Amino acid sequence: MRSTRVSVAALMFSCLLFGGSPSAALAADPASSAGKAPASVPDASQAKEKTEFYVSLFMQGSFPLNRPVRLQDDPFTNTDVQGGLGGGLKVGVFPAFAGRVVGLEAEFSGLDGKVNAPMATTGGVTRSANFRLQSINAMANLLLRYPGEVIQPYIGVGAGLSGGFARDLNLQQSTIGVIRENAGDGAFAYQFLGGVRANVSDRVFLFTEYKYFVANYQWESELANGSHGPSFTLNYRTHIISGGLGFRF
Repeated sequence: MRSTRVSVAALMFSCLLFGGSPSAALAADPASSAGKAPASVPDASQAKEKTEFYVSLFMQGSFPLNRPVRLQDDPFTNTDVQGGLGGGLKVGVFPAFAGRVVGLEAEFSGLDGKVNAPMATTGGVTRSANFRLQSINAMANLLLRYPGEVIQPYIGVGAGLSGGFARDLNLQQSTIGVIRENAGDGAFAYQFLGGVRANVSDRVFLFTEYKYFVANYQWESELANGSHGPSFTLNYRTHIISGGLGFRF
């Protein structure tokens, strides 16, 4: 009788042992899957916070303000500063530690234009000016952007160096003479900018941008007889519209 009871007890224990195993296994699986699930979250977060590097090419056009050419301190009040076309290259970074909201950008660009002041006489002095104005600019920009997935508007400010070149020069002032030699000057420049980027894919984007650009050029002149003449200046102010294509890394 005793052995019968022992056998029954052993049988019940076995049933409990093997019958409980599936539920234990089911309980263990959610725990293990719950432990594994968070592992994918940091990966997505890290990918999102990766520092962004980019390079872009662009074309641009300028719309200058009419500021007078000055020969010494004599202004040519009828000066017409005409815009032109140009292009450039940008290289930039939006670091992960700044949330890819604040970025730095190096910009290299060039512009063509023309300056014309038709012959006019005021105060007994006759003046005229005609030359091509070419500029080569190296700027460093600080940018602040909205981190959208596809559309990313941004604003910024920049400073740097502008090389201004007066080509095919013909300045005439009746009390000084005629100035015909080409001249160049390197000047401090600054700009305010705003634009919109559209991400076409993970790597490629398009952008359009507006800039207000400022540089004050002062050229050393040379008279027609080869002697050094007076300096002439132009406080250059222009609106610039640009658009281009970029690649992210």
